[in-house]
Amino acid sequence: MRPAQAPSPAVLDSLFAVFREQGFEGASLSDLSKATGLGRSSLYHYFPDGKEQMAQAVLERARTIIDTEILGIANAAGSLKTRVRKIIATLDQIYGGGRSACLLGRMATSSIGGAARQDLQLAFDHWIEAIEKLAIESGQAPAHAHDFAQDWVARLQGALLLQAASGDVGPYNRAMDALQDLA
Repeated sequence: MRPAQAPSPAVLDSLFAVFREQGFEGASLSDLSKATGLGRSSLYHYFPDGKEQMAQAVLERARTIIDTEILGIANAAGSLKTRVRKIIATLDQIYGGGRSACLLGRMATSSIGGAARQDLQLAFDHWIEAIEKLAIESGQAPAHAHDFAQDWVARLQGALLLQAASGDVGPYNRAMDALQDLA
């Protein structure tokens, strides 16, 4: 499902924000329309298949962000320490220092369709791949590095959930420290 016409980055950013805060089921067409400043008919112009197609476009955008801002940095030249710091800074910006929800986490528990689910899985796979690469460079055996990467992404997701429930960013900060320890 590709949009009939590509929406502007601002429209995707607005959809991203609504899905991130309200999840797929919680985001009504009225919410999406209000956030984008587009009427329902305009939303359907960009996304003829409706909210499911909007979610897929947002997840494609999330995957692109991970590919450039996380995996791209992990694969770039430079010291391990510098790349880890850049990734932490990027995650701090994305998650507001641990105070903002994760779109991927929200969508993972939603009833999204198959194409959106594939984009979600790819986003997580690429994120884990990036952390695994850093762990291997830090000296971990490949099998351990993969487990570390999966566990670290799960830890971060859990930390964001705890913060949403309690307001405590301590678990988020400790997750960032564990990533920093790779360098």
